Amino acid sequence: MRKKLYILSAIALLLTVTAHAPSAAAPHTFHTSLMRVEYNRQEQLVEVSIQVFSHDLENILSRRSKKRIRLDKTPEAAKLALAYLNDAVNLKNRDGQLKTFSWVGMESQADAVWLYVETKMPEGLDGAQIRNRIFFDLLEDQVNLVHFKYDGKKADLSFKRGEDFKAIPETQPDKK
Repeated sequence: MRKKLYILSAIALLLTVTAHAPSAAAPHTFHTSLMRVEYNRQEQLVEVSIQVFSHDLENILSRRSKKRIRLDKTPEAAKLALAYLNDAVNLKNRDGQLKTFSWVGMESQADAVWLYVETKMPEGLDGAQIRNRIFFDLLEDQVNLVHFKYDGKKADLSFKRGEDFKAIPETQPDKK
């Protein structure tokens, strides 16, 4: 578990450093996304934040819409991003019911963008399954990291191309 947390922390640091690199057009040598999933028991919501490279998101949205999408200039970028996320990231409750995400917002940071979505899930995350296929149809070596935090505990998953739904793992106590 410590090794997974170390790897997750290292990749998050690399994403942050790369996001603050001087050249917005410079290609990155690794392809990853970082997704945080938290369960808000009081609101009965699954709150999701996803960090991706801006140009990768613009690329996939442009391919899907068959026109050039700029996150900062295309009025329907948020709508297109939500549609893409609902296709690429799937959450099933313990009964196998597929959840649909609602848009919360988007925050750009240099070469990266944070996407925020949520879904109502009164039953919580116990027994749920998730699949994260962000950019798999764009980048062959894409790896998607998912970090869960609920009931005061944490757990991690990673997804590579070809992997399907995975059970949300039993969480470990959060050692702050």
